[in-house]
Amino acid sequence: MKGSILVLLLLWGTTLSGQPLSNKLEPGKMPEGTVYYLPKTAVRFQLLIEKKTYTPGIFCKYADRYLQRKNIPQEKQVDHRLINFQLNLTGVRDTSKCFIVNLKGKSATSEIKLSEDGVLLAVNDTPRHVQQPLLFHAVPKRSTTDPMKFLSAEATAASSMARKAELTALQIAELQEHRQQLITGEAEEMPTDKAQLQLMLEEIDRTHEGLLSLFIGTTVCDTTEQQITLCPDKEIKREVLFRISKPLGLVDKNDLAGVPFYVSIEDLHQQTQRQYDYPENKKDGGFYTCVPGIVRLTLYREDQQLATYNYPFAQFGFTELRGGSLFKHYPTQMILNPITGAIEKLHAEMPEN
Repeated sequence: MKGSILVLLLLWGTTLSGQPLSNKLEPGKMPEGTVYYLPKTAVRFQLLIEKKTYTPGIFCKYADRYLQRKNIPQEKQVDHRLINFQLNLTGVRDTSKCFIVNLKGKSATSEIKLSEDGVLLAVNDTPRHVQQPLLFHAVPKRSTTDPMKFLSAEATAASSMARKAELTALQIAELQEHRQQLITGEAEEMPTDKAQLQLMLEEIDRTHEGLLSLFIGTTVCDTTEQQITLCPDKEIKREVLFRISKPLGLVDKNDLAGVPFYVSIEDLHQQTQRQYDYPENKKDGGFYTCVPGIVRLTLYREDQQLATYNYPFAQFGFTELRGGSLFKHYPTQMILNPITGAIEKLHAEMPEN
């Protein structure tokens, strides 16, 4: 049955005019010709989401009494937020645009190059290389030291948490005083050179930071990259693309616990060329390609507009026949944009007069 359908297609000009072939057909060479697909344009959102985790110190409830630090949180807190994003276009197979071509004449031996999923990339030429976006690599986390190791022997031996906190606060004050004496040169035992002084100051700062964290807690930041791909077939008016919840991070777009981020896509009804009608007898041996349309994509955070871009999208343009007689009479090279399906190069080796 499939072979009969393809024979009819060949009789109609080797490709369907405005109607797709069955999307169950495998791309590549067949006895009746080469089956290929055109691309659909998708946009990939790369989201950098920061997770900030606050852990209270064991002496947090004594921070006001002994260090005059007010409003120190006494419970663990997790806060996610979007800190950066970028958009990249990519091409996917458009199953509604499947065609078959049977080259003849000068181009009968042409090499038709398809992507792994059967999208037409080039004829008699090298396909365009699409540079992949750089992936986010998190900065290695700084190693942490248990602050309890900095407690003095007296604080460690104290029987109550209040007494431990009091002695630790005194230890913090002594460290601050000692540091100031080293800087002003008033310490009883001054280092012999600047390098030794620097080492002593760094050790004091490390101990001070560790002890202070027992009162004010610690905050750890971690950043992860999340990706969302959108492949629209029609205009979109402020549709929720994703949500970010402070305690949970990226959540489902229907989860009302998260702050909504919206996307709008407006068809600007602009193409780079006009559309022509080709007689059926001119379609023999030609390739259908895309003339993308321009869309305006806008991203919002609630009511705040974050960014707007104008992009070419294959599915918002039209499909055009290219090079029927050109491929038939001359060795011809063609390169298509793998994201929009537009022709980037079309060159025929015409004989010199």
